[in-house]
Amino acid sequence: MNDSIKQLLSLQDRDIELDRFQAELAAIPKEIAAIHKQMAAEKTALEDSKKDLVHAQSMRKEKEGELASKEEAVRKHLGELNSIKSNDAYRAMMGEIEKGKQEKSVLEDEILQWMEKVDAAQRAWRDLEATAKSIEGQRKAKITEWETKQKNLETLIAEKQKDRQDASGTLPAALFGKYQRIRQNSKGTVVVEIKSGQCSGCHMQVSQNLMNEIKRGQNIMNCEHCSRIVYLPEAIEKPADSVKS
Repeated sequence: MNDSIKQLLSLQDRDIELDRFQAELAAIPKEIAAIHKQMAAEKTALEDSKKDLVHAQSMRKEKEGELASKEEAVRKHLGELNSIKSNDAYRAMMGEIEKGKQEKSVLEDEILQWMEKVDAAQRAWRDLEATAKSIEGQRKAKITEWETKQKNLETLIAEKQKDRQDASGTLPAALFGKYQRIRQNSKGTVVVEIKSGQCSGCHMQVSQNLMNEIKRGQNIMNCEHCSRIVYLPEAIEKPADSVKS
């Protein structure tokens, strides 16, 4: 049975290695998706920044149009003053001119504010655009790096699976089937050693009877609590005759 335990341990080492490679492979799509998400967020931020700039430019243009209309209205009213005959009409016209001048002043202040907003929006957009361009290549390179690793892992896993298949082929079919069933139903390792009278898989104390059976080395033994295959390191290192005696 010692050789069988050694074969099982060898198979288990291959499975542990395969599990690690497969876990790495399974994580790669998430890494690539995260980079795409970052790129999408950066693109959205750039588009939003551009919208802010266009809005500020549009508002400045709108206010400039309103100012031009007010200036034209004031000029028109000033030109009409000489043709006015009554004092009441003159005072009313002067009131309109004064109101127009006040509205012009308000519009001029608003235009200055929108000009400042345009400048700030332009700087923000240009900064985001420059940053996006500088890191776009890095993002794409990282995606390529992950994709290359993905292909390499797929090739490596295929090789390791072939190696595992060859290793499992040397085991009796019943023993391999037993190993597979335990592996499917338990987390972690299948073949574990007994340490200080405890199964190192579930950390429960095993019976003395089980310890004696393991020492005899005549049968593959299972933990009474978790059903893992158990062994004593010192037992599998002894020659078969010594174990049976």
